[in-house]
Amino acid sequence: MRWSLLLGALAIAARVLAREGRDIERPLPLPPEVLSRSLPVSIPSPHAATLRRQSRRANTTTTTTASTSSSSSSSSNASASLPLRPSTAPAAPPSPVPSPLDTSISYALSDSCLLYLTSLLQATTFQSCLPFSLLLSTSSSYAQLVSAATGTNNYTTLNELLAYTYSPQPSGDQCDTYMQGVLSDMGGKSNCQADIAAKKVVALEAKIGVGTYAVVRQAENLIDPDTGVYCYLEALASDRPDDLYLWSLPQGIALPSTSTPTCSKCSSLLLSTLSSASNSTSGTLNNTLVNNAISTVNSACGSAFISLSANQPTSSSKSGTGATAKGVRAGGIVLVSLLSALAAYVLA
Repeated sequence: MRWSLLLGALAIAARVLAREGRDIERPLPLPPEVLSRSLPVSIPSPHAATLRRQSRRANTTTTTTASTSSSSSSSSNASASLPLRPSTAPAAPPSPVPSPLDTSISYALSDSCLLYLTSLLQATTFQSCLPFSLLLSTSSSYAQLVSAATGTNNYTTLNELLAYTYSPQPSGDQCDTYMQGVLSDMGGKSNCQADIAAKKVVALEAKIGVGTYAVVRQAENLIDPDTGVYCYLEALASDRPDDLYLWSLPQGIALPSTSTPTCSKCSSLLLSTLSSASNSTSGTLNNTLVNNAISTVNSACGSAFISLSANQPTSSSKSGTGATAKGVRAGGIVLVSLLSALAAYVLA
């Protein structure tokens, strides 16, 4: 009886998801040499746990408006235990080295795209360039480093990782050029063109991460002029989530409407960097999200706080817009919750 209930629920879920425009992708046949490898998956942002912690702390305060003085005090407190940027770039990343696209998946990608991404991840130059842009969006091993750092307040490993990924081997400029070639190859017909056109999540995340490699590499090197600490580390260590939200913009994630800008120097530096790079990311940086974030920050911090220069893009944000996106997301969440509860009942 219990198994019948579960099977019936699965059938209903399939019909609902299909009606909402979501395809249920079946595994594709793959050669044995691919089946034996660890392959990429779409995973939650490595900042998710940190943002939840920061939001809880921020909710305990009564401050509802942005001010430069309060943000400076918060920044100074967060920076007190943070390491300064290394005086020389390390010749190799710290161990253990995180890897992008590092979690196994069911095979929703086409054979050609799956083989291409698998080969890319094994390429020596790709590994040496170690794209921080992809670590931010697709790496479970990087998420573990972030969790360890925020849990222990020891940011030494992340500090060294930032220093290396900004100045990787063989060089930053060579890696920028290499990633431009990867982006072009990835969109080829024999590689991931069809998957990108079909908006397969892993393919899109790979394209965005590779396309924004250069601008994120520049952004991760931003330093708070008052503390000498990486802006990214200050955002991670802060008691407020607002500056860390901004680091999700290159991934196509919109600034939450509930965010209260800090008016920090780092937020200005980061948004200015993203805005100025709007024409050099081959359409992978969502300029509308950058413009909207700048407008939100300027509304709180003054119209001249950041110059608005990003052009309008053609892509949409991952946050979802309109009734259709909201309905699909809400329907999926409800179904997952119901199926999880029913599965627990069946297996009890």
